[in-house]
Amino acid sequence: MTTENSPFAIVTDSTADIPIDTAESLNISVIPAVLTLDGETYLDGLDISRAEFYQRMPDLRTPPTTAVPSVLVFEETYQRLFESGVERILSIHLSSYLSGMVNTAKQAAHNFDDRVKVFDSSQLSLGVGFQAIEAAQSVMKGLVFDQVVSTAKRFRERAYVVALIDRLEYMRRSGRVTWLRANIGDFLQIKQLVEVKDGLVNALTRTRTYTKAFEQLISIASTWKNIERLAVLHSGAPERAEELTEQVVGMCPNPLMIVDITTTIGVHVGPGCVGLAVITHD
Repeated sequence: MTTENSPFAIVTDSTADIPIDTAESLNISVIPAVLTLDGETYLDGLDISRAEFYQRMPDLRTPPTTAVPSVLVFEETYQRLFESGVERILSIHLSSYLSGMVNTAKQAAHNFDDRVKVFDSSQLSLGVGFQAIEAAQSVMKGLVFDQVVSTAKRFRERAYVVALIDRLEYMRRSGRVTWLRANIGDFLQIKQLVEVKDGLVNALTRTRTYTKAFEQLISIASTWKNIERLAVLHSGAPERAEELTEQVVGMCPNPLMIVDITTTIGVHVGPGCVGLAVITHD
């Protein structure tokens, strides 16, 4: 069974970092996040490429900002799917602790009774994307809707993201984390490892050099067992992503994904970061 003749559909947003060809092959509907650069508004991944965003970021006159798509955008996406013959929708989005995406989706879902279930992934980037991919594959297998939801829940418990933040200044400026305490001089020196767990961004270790932080990132990855899915994440740093890929490519039996992370995250972490998203077996 394919999603063309399935009564169920999966919706997510561009912060899930699912490659376009993957989303299309699994019939995952992706709602683009909104980005503002120097007064101009763009749709993430449509009006501006992520490579261009990270290239422009250091020279912007004012810090870039992001916004959640409007309730109307979600409503139109859901309505289009229902008009195509879909009966139920599972809408999977990044952690509600980090964005208003889940709340906006829920507002839109109210207009469709119980036909739309909004799901908080408690993750970001491909920590979200892997859950949406697994849910979409369960739709293609012909599972009933409750089983599709259970699949997303099961993979939510097994999703984990860890990242190396190259410059803390962007994260400090965003104000999205409460644990960040350092003087201004330190922001130019410290490399910070962070994890995304239970919907929150938590601090791990800090170092003074990128090389040391990179080694610690690899050390963390080496502790993972029974890896099912693995992705290399980067913010406008393809060479660093290639170096990381060389270190972890043998850890996962399935093909490795390499993605330039969503601008919605990039605004808060800045260019030059790398990270890993992983799903492990039970």
